[in-house]
Amino acid sequence: MTEQSSPQQRAMMTFPPLRPRARGLAVAGVLLLGLTACGGGDDEPETTPTQDPDLTFTGEPVKVMTVTPYDTDTLNMRAALDVADGARVAINNAGGINGHELVVIACNEGADPNKAADCARQAVEEDVSAMVGGFTANGDTIMPILEEAGIPWIAPTGISAAELTSELSYPISSGVVGLASLGARTAEDGCDDVAFVTYDLPTTDQVAGLVDVGRASQGSEPTTQIKVPPTTTDYSSIAQEIADYDCAVMALPSNALVGMSAAGASLGSGTTYYVVPGGLTDSATDQAAGTLEGAVTLSSFPAATDGVWDDAKAAVGDLEGEENGGWSLMWYQNTWAGYQTFASLLEGKDDLSARGVAKVFGTAAGVETDFTAPIDFTQEFPAPGLNRMFNRQILFISVEDGALEPESGDFVDLAAALAPAP
Repeated sequence: MTEQSSPQQRAMMTFPPLRPRARGLAVAGVLLLGLTACGGGDDEPETTPTQDPDLTFTGEPVKVMTVTPYDTDTLNMRAALDVADGARVAINNAGGINGHELVVIACNEGADPNKAADCARQAVEEDVSAMVGGFTANGDTIMPILEEAGIPWIAPTGISAAELTSELSYPISSGVVGLASLGARTAEDGCDDVAFVTYDLPTTDQVAGLVDVGRASQGSEPTTQIKVPPTTTDYSSIAQEIADYDCAVMALPSNALVGMSAAGASLGSGTTYYVVPGGLTDSATDQAAGTLEGAVTLSSFPAATDGVWDDAKAAVGDLEGEENGGWSLMWYQNTWAGYQTFASLLEGKDDLSARGVAKVFGTAAGVETDFTAPIDFTQEFPAPGLNRMFNRQILFISVEDGALEPESGDFVDLAAALAPAP
């Protein structure tokens, strides 16, 4: 059941040797972070965005596309389209994009690379100015098609190799790279024996490697893998195994995370949980009934309780009842923030074509998004395979009194988690 990286493997997990590993780690992260979005999510929002019927616009509409998977057996994140639609209405009610109506084309990529490619080709046929936000595990399929047509992707999910390298990709979150900071945090908190708990999948070793990069940056030993069969519903035996560790990095969907924490509590386990981005949500903490108290996660954005999301909630609704997390899910936050950044940077610009949008973003430095630390889209990250990681600033969020709360208002630069120990 358990496997531990060798000293030789650990030595490879330092910053400079990321060159040959970066693509594999990014691709591995696609499946891992996709797991945090399993389940439902097809519920309608409590409010339906309504555009002012008396609005008038000038010129041709500005068309964009948002892709997300839904109605599948694995990934269902239809609410990302609700967020995009709410953003559309809010932007248009405020005058649109320099007087042009913003039109959002929604596409269901079906958790299928072929359907994702169809979405990308539709974006080209529709002559969209950009892809904005959404969620997909198929960025490596979508991005090359957008590239060929010169279409930029604003606020992509940031977990595929193409999204982390393409010159037309403009992520505003740290994406999969945040796993390194989670690993570093376990070391900083004094966790000596750490389990990495995830489903037993072919990519597990590569995903665990990025967590171990973070631990290595602090001079700490790598994690020990505990692989969970995807069909598991009885978590008692695995919870007993996890209980032998000081801490555990949990890379499981929310329902499995809740089941595991409940089983651990019944055993009297004192293990502290560190949960991958997107896995620890409001609904998970509610269902856990106190068994996730003290658990830690991270995000590129403030917690869902922060007032910065009030306009989003007013435009879209609270997304309550979403089995995949509501507003606490980072990918919904990323979509809203992506649309606001898109509208803000294009203010006063004449060329609203794909080429014009790419030029604006490619020359934008010190961008104040209101949702993240300032972002400089002109400065790539000096690590091959991770060069489009513009936003290295993350916030740690923990469960306090049964609710997700930011630990402080200070952003932490995750670049240190990718560097060798001093």
